[in-house]
Amino acid sequence: MKFLFELMLSMLMLTHGSSSDPLTREDVQNYLKTHHLQYADAKIVNDRSALLVDVKGEHAKASILTKSADNKLLMQPNEYVWEEDEEGISVERLGRYLCVVIHDKARSHDMDFVNIVYVDDNGDERKDRYYFNGKQAIIIPMPTRKESLVVAIYGNDGFIQDMVKRFPETVLQQNHL
Repeated sequence: MKFLFELMLSMLMLTHGSSSDPLTREDVQNYLKTHHLQYADAKIVNDRSALLVDVKGEHAKASILTKSADNKLLMQPNEYVWEEDEEGISVERLGRYLCVVIHDKARSHDMDFVNIVYVDDNGDERKDRYYFNGKQAIIIPMPTRKESLVVAIYGNDGFIQDMVKRFPETVLQQNHL
C-alpha cells in the first residue's frame, strides 16, 4: 500500500504543464474548511498537489489533495496509514518528504522541535532544525539521497527521543522522489 501511495505521489510531483492556476496554501485551507476536515500539517509538493497528514490516536494518515486543469480541488482516493511507536511518536518517509508525527500519547511533552542529522556530500555532519509551532505533525523535505538520518525530537518538558531511520539508497534512486 505504501508503494502505491508513493508511486501516486511521485507521478503527481512529475506532472507539469497544467493550464490551471497553481495550488496555494489558501486553496488547501479553504478546501479543508469547506469539507470540515482537519489535518495536522499540509505541504504543497508542486503546483498541482499537496501532501496532508492527519493524526487520530495511535494512527497517522497521509493523503494527497490535487488541483485539476479546470481548477477543481480533489482529494485522491489512496491514503497511507501508519502507527505510533511505544513513545507515541512516528516518523515516516513518503517520497521526498519525512513526516514527523506526535500522537496523543506524547502530546503531554509539548514538542518544540525536531533535528534531522545527516552527513552531507562533503562528509560534513549537518543538522537541520524544524519547529512544531504547536502542530501535531510536520512534513519536512528529505536531505537528498541519504541512506540514514538521525531524527531527534525535543519536548519543552525535557523529553528527547533520538532514532536512526534507514532508507536504502537503491530505493531512493529507483523512485527518484
